[in-house]
Amino acid sequence: MLNSKNSQVLIADDDNEFRRSLKKLLVKAGYQVSQASNGIQASEMVAKRTYPLILLDIHMPGKSGLSVLNELKTISPKSKVIIITVNDDAKTYSDAMNSGAFAFLNKPVKMKEILNYATIALEKSTN
Repeated sequence: MLNSKNSQVLIADDDNEFRRSLKKLLVKAGYQVSQASNGIQASEMVAKRTYPLILLDIHMPGKSGLSVLNELKTISPKSKVIIITVNDDAKTYSDAMNSGAFAFLNKPVKMKEILNYATIALEKSTN
């Protein structure tokens, strides 16, 4: 079983309420959580620290989630990235998955579903 207490998670989403709710859920599950409210901040944080798991929105101010994803795969190729977005068009999905996203979830999404994907992603990152 994965020891989530040591798992660093970055939530990058410009929706403050969603970010707070997600952080509360992950902290309660034992994860160490950092937050970014825009794409530029997310890129800066990933450049300074490795996050085994990143929960990333597509539409954020400053820099898109797809741009951040492409940077992440260069800077931190072992990080698992779960895209969580309201944008459910096929091209965005295809671009994200082809850029190395671990999963693509559409908002609204159940918090339990996010937690399940996070657990699976982190288990895969330790194998």
